[in-house]
Amino acid sequence: MIKKELTTKYSCFDAYLNPSDPNMINADDRMKLVDWCYGIVDHCNFSRETVASAMEMVDRFLGMPSTSVHTARVSDEALVDQSKFQLLTIAALYTSIKINEMVAISSDLFAEMCSHVYTVEEIEDMERTLLIGLSWRCHAPTAAQVGMSILSLLLPYVDIPEVTWGFLVDEMRYLTELAVRDYYFSTQRASTIALAAIQRYQ
Repeated sequence: MIKKELTTKYSCFDAYLNPSDPNMINADDRMKLVDWCYGIVDHCNFSRETVASAMEMVDRFLGMPSTSVHTARVSDEALVDQSKFQLLTIAALYTSIKINEMVAISSDLFAEMCSHVYTVEEIEDMERTLLIGLSWRCHAPTAAQVGMSILSLLLPYVDIPEVTWGFLVDEMRYLTELAVRDYYFSTQRASTIALAAIQRYQ
């Protein structure tokens, strides 16, 4: 898992937002969309890790060199056009649900859940652009997944009550969910975020 996150295809360590540029989207815009995504998955009883996966794809698409002229243009537009950035995030969530959940949502229903702000065709076209831009690599490990792997490795060597262990797991998941909202953590490795979340309660 650690080896996978270190590959260049799954790395997004460069900041792509410029706070000094008034024409560019900002961290607050990103946070609002993350909260909207959490609202959607909560309503559908999906895992919140699905949002982490979606935002990882968004951050990587915007933070990595584009693979074509078209994806470069879409990336540039999404950084200065809130509507385009929102569409990219919606497409990423739509994709993440199909990848990570047992039940997929049709594009028609997803467009309805988005109050038809975007058409089915717009969502599907952006999904295709996103996947091409990511070279169809959509399975980067999330901080929560890395955290669970670390905790599972520690479990045989610790002697703590089951309720305490459950508390550690729940808090780790909660902190990694909060990290998804914060743009700063999009520039950090998932393993770094996972370790920070675990060590907070040592």
